[in-house]
Amino acid sequence: MPNELPRRQERYKRIAIINKILKPCHVQVSDSQGVNYLVESLTGKREIANGLQELWDKVASINPNFEILDESYLRKLDAY
Repeated sequence: MPNELPRRQERYKRIAIINKILKPCHVQVSDSQGVNYLVESLTGKREIANGLQELWDKVASINPNFEILDESYLRKLDAY
């Protein structure tokens, strides 16, 4: 288990980056038992995602207006 701590630290770093990206659309991601991601909206809607691809799908289902490549969204990201 000596590799467990660095792997977990990398996961937490990845989640921090994802949360910075998602901040403008008011969605937050957290770790769920070191395996899955918990995706939550400000209104309390929750989804469990297994892997990054599913995470982005869940974000889109929670916030259908979310489009990461939208020009105005990218400008909002620059503000954070």
